Amino acid sequence: MRQNAFLSLIKESILGILFISSVITLTFSNTASANQVVRFSTVAQQELQAHKRVTGTLKALSQTHIASAESGVITTVFVNEGDSVKAGQILLEIDTRKISAEKTRLEAELALSKAKHALAQAEFNLAEDDYIAYKHSANKNAISEQRLRQSKAAALSGQANVIAAHEAIKALQAQISIIDVRLGDMSIKAPFDGQITQRVAEPGQWLGAGDTSFTLTSLGKLEAWLDVPERLTHSLDIIPTQIGLNVGDEMLNSVNIKVLRNVDARARTFKVISQVQNSGLMPGMSVTAWLPEGAKSKYLTVPKDAIVQRGSNTLVYKVNTNGDKQMAEAIPVSVIFHQGNIAAISSHMLKPEDKVITEGNERLMPGPVFAVADDNKIKAL
Repeated sequence: MRQNAFLSLIKESILGILFISSVITLTFSNTASANQVVRFSTVAQQELQAHKRVTGTLKALSQTHIASAESGVITTVFVNEGDSVKAGQILLEIDTRKISAEKTRLEAELALSKAKHALAQAEFNLAEDDYIAYKHSANKNAISEQRLRQSKAAALSGQANVIAAHEAIKALQAQISIIDVRLGDMSIKAPFDGQITQRVAEPGQWLGAGDTSFTLTSLGKLEAWLDVPERLTHSLDIIPTQIGLNVGDEMLNSVNIKVLRNVDARARTFKVISQVQNSGLMPGMSVTAWLPEGAKSKYLTVPKDAIVQRGSNTLVYKVNTNGDKQMAEAIPVSVIFHQGNIAAISSHMLKPEDKVITEGNERLMPGPVFAVADDNKIKAL
């Protein structure tokens, strides 16, 4: 009996401790939630032009398949997939022994041609001096007219030999210049800064002229190639300065917008290209954008930062005031379109001047908050 009473006492003590811990935890949780600081902006009603959602693909600003200008056996490969390279960096080298030997032969021929040129110049100088002397003698009738003509012919022949020797030197120098270019092409270099995304060249492999050795993709800026329905052609008569893009859950702005005014006959779409900064994005990723469509109309607008995705639900957190208390309430909304740093929304539970949370809403749950006004104003870009 005493043992049972002792066990009952222990159980009651444990239950009491657990109850007290639960109360303390709940109290602490409520206090932490009540003290959570968030920022809010107000819902506005603005006259905006409706926007249509379109899709596209991110592409590298520059991407090239690096080909070889010369054929030969690859001796050394310096890079692998994933390596970052700088413009002008050597990626691989091809065996240069044959071309180097050809250059040595041409240099020897050039030296011989220069010697022949010097000889021709000396012979021409002698023939020219003889012709001048014979010409003076002919004026005094000291030599025959035939001898004078022979002397003139010898001088002209010597001059032609000098010109021929000079042109031979120029031809050999041009051939050596070509050889130097070919020797330079035996080292394949990166044409711009980027990353090696594909390598097909291996040491010992025969690389033909025009064969691809690497694929090089630029880093930094990307291009969004959007497929736009042809019915939006007239809406883009005035090209916007910015386009709002969505890549996954990330929202960003694009600039330097260009419209390719050529409609695909099969897809009935045309291309709109814009540049975006590569902030962790990769070529090939899908992208959505909002392009202007139709006339202006009035819409409820909130900052983009107020939009929260909870699975398949799109929410904003509204701040309700009851006396001194501020409570966060999750309000489902439908996003009609994005424009600049705002989103046009539809919701029967919101009206202009309502307060919506723009900072601290990522993991916020409905409940008490301490809301501070956000200094950023809502505006359409």
